[in-house]
Amino acid sequence: MDNPLNKTELNTAKDTIKKEELDKRIKQKIDELETLLKRIPDTTDFLGTDVLYPEKTSRGLFGPKNFPNISELREEVNRFAEQKELTNPRKKIKRLIKKFPYFADLRALNGIQLFNDTAQSGLNERRLDVLEVALVEISGALHNEGISIYNATWFIKVYLKYLEFLKERISREQSGIAGHFNWNIRRMSEELQQKLILITSLLSVKDKLGGMVMLNTKLKGSVYISGCITKDEIRQACSAIQQDETATVGIGKTANYVILVMVTLGLLFSRIPILKNLVKDILVTMPDVSKDLILQKSMIRNMLGVTEFQLSLAAGNPDESRQIADKLFKHCVLLITQQLEFGALTKPHEVDPFLKGAWVAKESNGLFNKSEYKKMLDRALKLLKRVMESQSQIKGSYDLARQLQIEIGMIMTEHGWEDDVHDF
Repeated sequence: MDNPLNKTELNTAKDTIKKEELDKRIKQKIDELETLLKRIPDTTDFLGTDVLYPEKTSRGLFGPKNFPNISELREEVNRFAEQKELTNPRKKIKRLIKKFPYFADLRALNGIQLFNDTAQSGLNERRLDVLEVALVEISGALHNEGISIYNATWFIKVYLKYLEFLKERISREQSGIAGHFNWNIRRMSEELQQKLILITSLLSVKDKLGGMVMLNTKLKGSVYISGCITKDEIRQACSAIQQDETATVGIGKTANYVILVMVTLGLLFSRIPILKNLVKDILVTMPDVSKDLILQKSMIRNMLGVTEFQLSLAAGNPDESRQIADKLFKHCVLLITQQLEFGALTKPHEVDPFLKGAWVAKESNGLFNKSEYKKMLDRALKLLKRVMESQSQIKGSYDLARQLQIEIGMIMTEHGWEDDVHDF
């Protein structure tokens, strides 16, 4: 007869098994949470390392490949999105992608269709996964000369919906582990809470879509809505703009509208971290051929800095935030010194460095030592005074400058520097 384990040994064995199972579950949970954190689109890493299509595959045996006209297919996708079409264009898109895998406009359409599929199906648990694929797909198209007002408009829809679903998922996970017995998981709960603040900051782009609305309204029915703007067309437009702003660029486009679209979209894209490299590429493509263009490009660069600053604050990184604020403020002051020392401010890109410089000074309260910060605020008040004294007719510039002046005045009073406010 076998000797059975005594009670002590048996209990020890059971406890060991329980601990191993518990440790396994805890590790699994931590891995899940870490994977979830990686899905936050707060850097260009979100899109991966192969966002640019291989150049060699875009060419056929005897030269550039002629891509098909997909206007009718685009209309099918639109009707499907509006639930006005019973047929699903998905199969047609997939078939064409096999033939033309690096046709950016088609890939954008594929991302749009994926997004539409999530809206019309019950993919509750898988919806975030499909939305992520759609977002990466349409982002890739934008990076590969697939920039059009149509594609940019749909990109924003996909991006915002992805953020909303991600925020919901993270919020649900965070509330579920907030009081967890394991300290590692409790620590991750705090990290998730910080990331919710970050996502809220990313979602603020939905309040900055005025430029997109303007383009869709102003250029409705034109080639600029669905026609992609290439790098060659951008360069041609920049070269032509000084001699003849209505000069023809590409097929059916003019230099002034190409610049308008690219600057407007550049400003919008600069608010979206995953498109940072795309924005930099646009800026490199646009040569510094005039003062206006230099200032328009600087306006986009300033917005990149603002976005970086806001995300750093939301992530709770004061040292990094201070460095970004210092760089942005000094860039604005230098630009003013070099380009805008004298003369009236009559255009948005002329006023921009004055307002951006003052804004970042106001938002930097608590980041700098007192003497350094006082100098910063003094200079900011001078910048605002210039805007308010200017003969500028730019809508809202005076009111914004006045509001910033009041807010900076309140900060200076808070620090005991109220006597210096009266000088302005």
